[in-house]
Amino acid sequence: MRYQRFKEQDIIDKTQDMIRLLVSRQSDSFMKQLDGNFVQIGDYDPLLIQNGPGHVSPGPLSPDPLSPEPEVSEAISQEEYAVVSHERCLWVICGCFSITAYMDGRLLSASKIVFTFVWRQAGERLLLVHANMSHSRPQARNNGGLADAGKSIVNVPAQPLSAEPETKMSLRDLNGKIHYIFPAEILYIKSDNKICHIFTAESAFPVRITLHRLYRPPFLLIHRSYLVNRNYVREICRYQATLLNGIQIPIGKEKYMEIKKALSC
Repeated sequence: MRYQRFKEQDIIDKTQDMIRLLVSRQSDSFMKQLDGNFVQIGDYDPLLIQNGPGHVSPGPLSPDPLSPEPEVSEAISQEEYAVVSHERCLWVICGCFSITAYMDGRLLSASKIVFTFVWRQAGERLLLVHANMSHSRPQARNNGGLADAGKSIVNVPAQPLSAEPETKMSLRDLNGKIHYIFPAEILYIKSDNKICHIFTAESAFPVRITLHRLYRPPFLLIHRSYLVNRNYVREICRYQATLLNGIQIPIGKEKYMEIKKALSC
């Protein structure tokens, strides 16, 4: 039998897909990718389902047992992958990722996971033989965002878990540098005439473009000069929005009720 020749990027893509299946609890699809001799090793604390030692505790949920369970959205970020070994039909890949959970527009929990996967090629397929996953150091909320992920080998931008893949934006800054960035990475955008300043958790850069051209989900036009990523809004009051990192953005008086309604959906 002639084997398909897998490349390192194929192993990285396959690993990334498996992590998303695990985090989104798609157990049936996850199990179909496992080798018959699959073995998992880890710290055996709940890695992704509940708060473990690497999580920021969200505090108790509603004590009313009749209340509907609040919807929790999750996002994977700060992904790093490195294929460290390849011999015949076996591939070994190591890396780490952060997972954050949001509820009602506020940060619920954050955790850093380190892992090692061993893949076995079986004909045209890759099957997971071994997985070692455990918590890394705890992470805390601060003005600089989540803790630094360390030196990157292959760094994948933050992406929310969703059924449809998100498309990157291509933005050329005033120095001619082109930034390829997912909308989910952007905290907010500030317009100054025809110059928009793009703010992410790690950096900021100016782009010659109108605010209207950048207006798309997940952004809300909360002011004639500001777009804000709705997933990063922690709270609002008249007439101001506070993001998860503490940054405060003005809300237009005529837009306050509209924004309040949009964030409650």
